[in-house]
Amino acid sequence: MIEFWLFVKKLTFKKTVNFFVRSFYILLSRCLKKVKIKAMPWSYSIEPTNLCNLKCRECASGLGLLIRRKGNISIENFRIAADNIAPYALNCFLYFQGEPFLNKDFFEMVKYAHKKRIFLATSTNGHFITEETAEKTSLSGLDKIIVSLDGFNQESYSAYRKNGDFQTVINAIKFLSKAKKKLGRKNPIIEVQTIVNKINENNLQEIKAAALKAGADKFYLKTMQIENAEDFPVFKTSIEKYSRYDNNNRLKHRVGFCLRILNSAVITIDLDVVPCCYDKDAAFSLGKISSNNLKEILLSPKAVTFYQQIEFQRDKRPEMCENCGG
Repeated sequence: MIEFWLFVKKLTFKKTVNFFVRSFYILLSRCLKKVKIKAMPWSYSIEPTNLCNLKCRECASGLGLLIRRKGNISIENFRIAADNIAPYALNCFLYFQGEPFLNKDFFEMVKYAHKKRIFLATSTNGHFITEETAEKTSLSGLDKIIVSLDGFNQESYSAYRKNGDFQTVINAIKFLSKAKKKLGRKNPIIEVQTIVNKINENNLQEIKAAALKAGADKFYLKTMQIENAEDFPVFKTSIEKYSRYDNNNRLKHRVGFCLRILNSAVITIDLDVVPCCYDKDAAFSLGKISSNNLKEILLSPKAVTFYQQIEFQRDKRPEMCENCGG
């Protein structure tokens, strides 16, 4: 309920109208089986960095597999991105690839975007949350912080989160909770997320209990995307509900009409506008907001053609769609 009210407080008349107009045209496109788009997406991600301190087994950033430039978004470029999404964004996720807290300007970015009346969330592995940074996080205006906790002890945690420390993450949750109480604030909402896999599947209640005891407000279980064939026997869970794959290691449910690609967009560290969060290397950049404004890019013929291919020419979908769980 607190999260709902933090979200509602950021609404403006213009953003609400944009949401309903865009939603109407998405519905119209689905009925006509042809992309007809007016207004703008309402959900955005801005990438603070694509660098990471961990080497998680299925993460392109941590494993150093990204082909595009590696680094941080500058505060100047972040302001350009925030200014572009401000008239339309109901929410903004301050993450894409990488660990957001590695960017030294992270708190300045949050404060700047907060002034634009956007619901702001980030996702972290928790390794840079100290008592000091926890207080800065609460004071910055961040509405929600997702902390990844994929194990119940050091051995199970580091099986996936290579170079990670279980106790450091538990302490991060405690620091965030303590800071909110000390400052008398309701934000950020602390949501702990666990990727369900073969190693932790029998201890999910233990992980939840540890997260809530440390001070998490919410706990959420996620399915695991597996890219590497050799990782299926290591990580594929036997819990049907939390497995994306069938007995042949193929997606159980392929995405049909893709709502995500029509209601959201991603802005990378180099201001590339990417249509999907599965496009980790920005291979399908629709343009750069350093050259054109966001509205011109997302309503351009190039964007509409790409959306049409994804939605109604599914035999021509790019490879990134083949392992998308929606």
